[in-house]
Amino acid sequence: MKFTILSHAGLLAEHNGVSIVCDPWLIGSCYWRSWWNFPEPDPVLINSLRPQFIYLTHLHWDHFHGASLQKLFDPKTTILVPKVPTRRMVQDLNWLGFHDIVEIPHGGSFKLGPDLALRSYQFGLGVDSAAVISGGGYTLFNCNDCKFFGLPLGQILRDYPKIDFIFRSHSSASPVPLCIENHERLLPVDDASYDQADQFARCAIYAGARYAIPFASNHCFLHPETRHFNATATTPDLARKRYANIAAQAGVGTECVVMPPGSSWSDTTGFDIVVFDFAKRETYVELMLERNMLKLSQWVAAEGQAVADFGAFKTYFEQFLRSIPWLVRRKLPKAVFRVKDAAGMHGWCVDPQRGEIDVIDEPALESIAFEVHAAVLNDCVRLKMFSVWTASKRLKIYLPSAEALRYANLWFTLLDLYEVDLLPVRKNLSMRALTVRLRRWREPVEVANILLRRLLLRQRFSVSRIYPLGKVRT
Repeated sequence: MKFTILSHAGLLAEHNGVSIVCDPWLIGSCYWRSWWNFPEPDPVLINSLRPQFIYLTHLHWDHFHGASLQKLFDPKTTILVPKVPTRRMVQDLNWLGFHDIVEIPHGGSFKLGPDLALRSYQFGLGVDSAAVISGGGYTLFNCNDCKFFGLPLGQILRDYPKIDFIFRSHSSASPVPLCIENHERLLPVDDASYDQADQFARCAIYAGARYAIPFASNHCFLHPETRHFNATATTPDLARKRYANIAAQAGVGTECVVMPPGSSWSDTTGFDIVVFDFAKRETYVELMLERNMLKLSQWVAAEGQAVADFGAFKTYFEQFLRSIPWLVRRKLPKAVFRVKDAAGMHGWCVDPQRGEIDVIDEPALESIAFEVHAAVLNDCVRLKMFSVWTASKRLKIYLPSAEALRYANLWFTLLDLYEVDLLPVRKNLSMRALTVRLRRWREPVEVANILLRRLLLRQRFSVSRIYPLGKVRT
């Protein structure tokens, strides 16, 4: 058994002559030139890839990267995806030219080759998933972006009592709080970097993994709109430091290993680590800016010519509002989109309670507002891409008060649900959707358990409670 870290969330596993690549964002950028692999993948390694299988965890572009799929892989390659209520992953792959696609149901296993198998597990409100790859007596738990805990994590740990490696994100892609204007004043001060690093550490230690690999969080921002977010990164070095502290508290023999792209491990030679100094992040980002300045300047120039498409915006949100249950719609406050294009700033208001989409001169002070470039918004409304908009961080969020944050989050959640075909509600009543949900019964049970503890015992949701060190698996 051998595995190699390819990129931000790209993983290559090989055993007995069979290879599989997971989430290959391997070239260029994603999210409208906002995200870039950090550090950059080795082009020699990337161009040598000839996997028999590719597994895609979910639709976000840093995992499902169309340019990488089309330019680097044979269209006859077998693509494995989680079987979720929506068929959008399959449809998008067909559009990219891939037609040998296998959907794996939650908890289902797929035989990759002799003594090599992949089992897929889903988690979360959308269509996210993780993969466990087993072969040669070793188990690789590619947790990726999934934040498993409770009964859903218990299912995996019962299926795989011994986990050798866990690969998990150690940073958040959420626009909250960083994209909120004046969030330092509006919201309580916390240390999100330490929180995310602690989640990474506690999950891996609770799962009893022998090695934990900081994963799916190694990117930087090069677009002028998002470049300042580089200072907020949760680095792998911080994740390793927090891991060591928490493992020492738990008294367990486990280790966090930072593996930059190109690093590998095999059952014959052990670890082969590519040297990279994450402490020199700023210097490396500046070098990346120099190398990619032409691409960036051309992209920004093209965006400068974009014209905001109100017709497409109105059509999208008319359909979106019709998909929302009436009881939810009547409680959802209006939102204003402040749209920047070559002509200046436009104000477009979506009022769910009245079912109206209008052009306005000035947003009311009590309204939630989202500021976004026309080039980004046009793609979102024409191609149903709001589900990747928030991760891009190419937006500014204006809140009239701290209490309005829950409604901004509700807007984001409803847009996500609409784009993964969970709205209108009737789409959840198809035989496919019901079958998928039935296999994932542990999640609603866990949610009910959390709500009961919150209401009856007044227990707050916390990382230490969902990954108690007193119950570490050995």
